[in-house]
Amino acid sequence: MNYISIATMTQKLPIATLGAAFIAIGSAFVNTPSANAAIFSLDDSHSWATGSDTLGSILGFSMVNVPDPELTPLTSVTTLFSPLGDLTFSPEIQYRQIGSTWKTWSGGYQGEVYSSDGKDSITINLPSNIAAFDFYVQPNEFSLYEITVTAASTTGATTSLLQEVLGDGGAKYFGFYTTGQDLISNITVTANSKAAGFGIGELYLASAASKPVPEPASVLGLLAFGLFGAASTLKHKKSS
Repeated sequence: MNYISIATMTQKLPIATLGAAFIAIGSAFVNTPSANAAIFSLDDSHSWATGSDTLGSILGFSMVNVPDPELTPLTSVTTLFSPLGDLTFSPEIQYRQIGSTWKTWSGGYQGEVYSSDGKDSITINLPSNIAAFDFYVQPNEFSLYEITVTAASTTGATTSLLQEVLGDGGAKYFGFYTTGQDLISNITVTANSKAAGFGIGELYLASAASKPVPEPASVLGLLAFGLFGAASTLKHKKSS
C-alpha cells in the first residue's frame, strides 16, 4: 500500500529497424477514435520517460507543469493553480509527498502526488482553452490494477484509456489531446475498487494556442518520411 500514515511513516521506500520504429510511433494512435474525431489518447509508451514525448516533441504542444503548491502533507485540495488557469477536483484530493506520505512512484520522480484518499474515482475540471493534458497515475495497493482515464471535450466527445498499473513503483503515463477547434473540458480517473484508491502526479497541460496540430493521418505521413533510414533507441529516463 502506498499510503503512509503519520503514525508510522514507514518507507518501502533495440535499436529498431525503420519498420519497427514506424510501428512504434504509429501506435500513438492505436488508442484513438477514427481520424476525424476530436479527442485522442496516448498510453505509457508515449511519455517523456520512454524518450517518446509524443505530445511535446512530435505533436508540438508546449506543455506547462502544474507547480507544486508546497502544502502541508495530508492537506485536502479542491483547486490547483497553473499558469494556464485553475484545475478543480471533485471530490477533493489530498496532498502527499513521495518518501514521507506516499511510498513509491516511477521514473525516479520524488515530488508531490495527489491521493484520492481511498476513493475509486475523481474528476479533474480543466481551465478553459486546454488542448492537451498528461499526467501519471498509480494505485494505492501494491498489486496490478486496471486504471481507466476518460477525457471529455467541450463538444461532448469522449475517449477512454485503460491501462494495468502496478502499485509498487509502477506509476504510468496517460496523455490526451484534441484537434481542430475542440478543447478538453475534464478528466475522470477511475480505479478498480480493490486498489483502495490511487495517486496522481506530474500534471502538465497545454493551451490551444501552443501549436496547431494536424490530423493523425497527416502526422503519421510526416513521421514516416522523417524516420526513413533512421533507427530509434528508446530510453527509460525521466526528464523533468
